[in-house]
Amino acid sequence: MAPANRLRRSQRERLRATEDLLATKIQTRDHFAVTPEQFWDEVFFDETYNQKLYTDALGFTGLDIQKMEGGPGEARHRVMVAEPKSEMPAVMKKIVGNSLAYTETGHFDPKTGIWNYRVVTNKVGDKVKIGGKLWCEPKGDDGCIRIAEVEIEVKIFGVGGTIEKFIEKQTRESYEKTATFTNQWIAERA
Repeated sequence: MAPANRLRRSQRERLRATEDLLATKIQTRDHFAVTPEQFWDEVFFDETYNQKLYTDALGFTGLDIQKMEGGPGEARHRVMVAEPKSEMPAVMKKIVGNSLAYTETGHFDPKTGIWNYRVVTNKVGDKVKIGGKLWCEPKGDDGCIRIAEVEIEVKIFGVGGTIEKFIEKQTRESYEKTATFTNQWIAERA
């Protein structure tokens, strides 16, 4: 009896070890004509920028910034609820219905200049893990490269891969639209 239990435990441990390898990882790099400090203070944490980005540029049906703490040069904490508008694959609609919202909770560390965040969906939240980090590297005297790393993992038997690919596609498209909108936002305020 004991050897069979060890085998099962061993199989579970191997499965857990390979699950990390199966997560989808995305990295984007976008140039903006502001310093890293300006990016965080005048763009990323600006409430008007976020409202226009999510509703106008990304076409979300809702955005609610529930908490915004900290100021320039300080640690910052933000919690927001967003409802993207997208055409989900049929397999995903069967699981979550016609709409899906998520809560993003993030923290900015001014010492490292890194924004870390986690996303939890309002449906099947424990089966979908999305998180990542953003940071800026200086580019010349008045520019920066914003780097985003995102990790997506969906653990829904039989359809997880399909849903993960859909989320990856939506995430890549969102970052492209965000870069375009952000560059326009910065140019209009220069």
